[in-house]
Amino acid sequence: MGEQPKYRELEHTGDLAIEVTAATREELFAHSLVAMARLMVEEDGIAVAAERREIRVDAGDDADTIRDLLAAALNLFLIDEFIWRAAEVKIQDGAVVAALTGEQYDSRRHQLLEEIKAVTYHRLAAEKSGDTWRAMIVFDA
Repeated sequence: MGEQPKYRELEHTGDLAIEVTAATREELFAHSLVAMARLMVEEDGIAVAAERREIRVDAGDDADTIRDLLAAALNLFLIDEFIWRAAEVKIQDGAVVAALTGEQYDSRRHQLLEEIKAVTYHRLAAEKSGDTWRAMIVFDA
């Protein structure tokens, strides 16, 4: 994914909420993954393509798919300490496959911006409206 993710933070009491927009379903998933990374860690400190990790989730309802993708990526960060700068998403064989490129998180080099504990179902939505795909995501921060 070469372009910057299109997202904005929304007012939400006690948690962190974003709205993500994209031209395609695959871009919506990819933008959502990159937006979450941007919320957690300052982008400038993350190497562009030092390492690649892949996550795969069953494709179903788009909102559930985004939540499952983000939860899997959050686990990569929390458990494996992997932070990504870019994401590419493909839908194949009934699954969504995301390739994340980044590197191991290093507190001496990376600036932690926000601690995200979980991806919630609260107000979770993903839909196509006209030519634009849009998702609403709330994180437990």
